[in-house]
Amino acid sequence: MSKDGRIAICVMAGGIGERFWPLSRTMRPKQLLAITGERTMLRETIARHAGLSSPEDVFIITTKEQSDLIVREISELPEGNVIPEPCGRNTAPCVALGAALLYAKDPESVMVVVSSDHHIPDSESYRATIEDAIALARQEHALVTIGVVPRYPETGYGYIEGKEEISYPGKTKGMKVSRFLEKPPLKIAEELYKTPGVFWNAGMFVFRTKDILAAFERFMPESNSALKEITAKAGTADERAAIENYYRVVEKISIDNAVMEKADNVAVLAATFQWNDVGSWTSASAHWPEDEKGNRLKGEIKLLESENCIVGNYHEGLVGVIGLSDVVVIRTGDAVLVCAKDKVQDVKKLLTDLDEKYR
Repeated sequence: MSKDGRIAICVMAGGIGERFWPLSRTMRPKQLLAITGERTMLRETIARHAGLSSPEDVFIITTKEQSDLIVREISELPEGNVIPEPCGRNTAPCVALGAALLYAKDPESVMVVVSSDHHIPDSESYRATIEDAIALARQEHALVTIGVVPRYPETGYGYIEGKEEISYPGKTKGMKVSRFLEKPPLKIAEELYKTPGVFWNAGMFVFRTKDILAAFERFMPESNSALKEITAKAGTADERAAIENYYRVVEKISIDNAVMEKADNVAVLAATFQWNDVGSWTSASAHWPEDEKGNRLKGEIKLLESENCIVGNYHEGLVGVIGLSDVVVIRTGDAVLVCAKDKVQDVKKLLTDLDEKYR
């Protein structure tokens, strides 16, 4: 361990990926599917951080229901590095839990917080950006977020606006954050796309654990004593009880709303690597072969007089499509999804009244 403390990777892996139904299910969540390549998205995420941190410093925070699945998938991690949350409380409590446990191991540690379902093909550029973020966090005691230079006006992402540049020992452009913006309507997204110093909010963070814990103490004081108890009980027989108690009292809130939008020591690094949060069948299909009529296809499929369709066949046999355009068709062993392409964000609504065996 260096005098600067260990570097820990904290992977948030609690989602189901409801928009990827019928492939993604409660006990077969999105992060445990090979959506963009041959490996599961979680394993791709772990591999992306090779060289930044050792396996003993990779921690995965997930749900109680998924923890055993993840332990089997990433069996090389030490026992205890897969941490189940008692219940879902959004990203702020998830980050706080990771920080409290890491601080107990090393008060000088730096934590890299990432999601388990992002697709980043250029791992080398990604690691260079994270290394710069670590340097910035250490030098400025900053809460660093990674902003991706927009490639087009996107209404499905939040945005970050930077102001003056920060001087630090790194090659990636760093800026103080002026403001965070929620997912905008198209007209505003088009304006943001043209504005210098504005980035997509990729939901990736780097900070010293002591700095983010200080921010939780300042901005979420009502649950801070319970959070400190997790650090005090870490590694003991009472650790789990302390975690359970924290989740009983903590607010359900995102890390952006709870801390990043309020703190005055927030910085953004202008990453230029390709990034995709793979949030729907539309974004996933961008990694599938495309035919001459704009259809994106995966599996054994026969199309006639169809264009701009997304067709994924995840079962034995053939799927045939005739005379359709701008339609999504996904087939698994026990369910078929058919919807308009402009309705893919609504797939999770379909799950509301489904029988448990199909969820």
